[in-house]
Amino acid sequence: MKKYHIQARQHWEEFHYDNGIYSLKHLSAHEVIYKGNKNSYKFVVTYGLHCFAKDGQEHSIDLAYSDGFETRSINLERYEASKQLRYCIENLDKQKLIYETTQEKYFTFDSITSVQGYPENYKVCLCIFKENRLLRIHVTSAFFDRENKPIMNRQYSIFKLAMDVQKANNNKTIPKQASRK
Repeated sequence: MKKYHIQARQHWEEFHYDNGIYSLKHLSAHEVIYKGNKNSYKFVVTYGLHCFAKDGQEHSIDLAYSDGFETRSINLERYEASKQLRYCIENLDKQKLIYETTQEKYFTFDSITSVQGYPENYKVCLCIFKENRLLRIHVTSAFFDRENKPIMNRQYSIFKLAMDVQKANNNKTIPKQASRK
């Protein structure tokens, strides 16, 4: 049952692999409130398929999952790391900067432990927008960024982005990644 009047998928079904049941409840839609000095901002957060699925990688398994628009192989490394996503999103207001390129907004956490057993940079890509008067964050993808390229992009706080989105025109189109049910 839908909890919010939004277009994105709000609940992901569990999957079964190698006699195990893998829950995706941690990727269900939820609210997060960022409390600033002057204003607080409440967002509805949703997560996309790419947070736990990726074809052709070392930890991809022979099990496909579909979001209704595309089908990808489950990636067990991404799946395990996705359990930390909610914590990452809930702590965006703690001096984390969001970087912007022409294609995406993203931030990097450097304390997520990978399946290799040591902390690595964890890149979280997201869309920030307004939908039906709700401030929204849709996490499009999350993965270990092993390229270690220097960050040379514009950077913002979640409060700056929230203020800009709140002021924006409601008639903008919803990002296609966030409209997949």
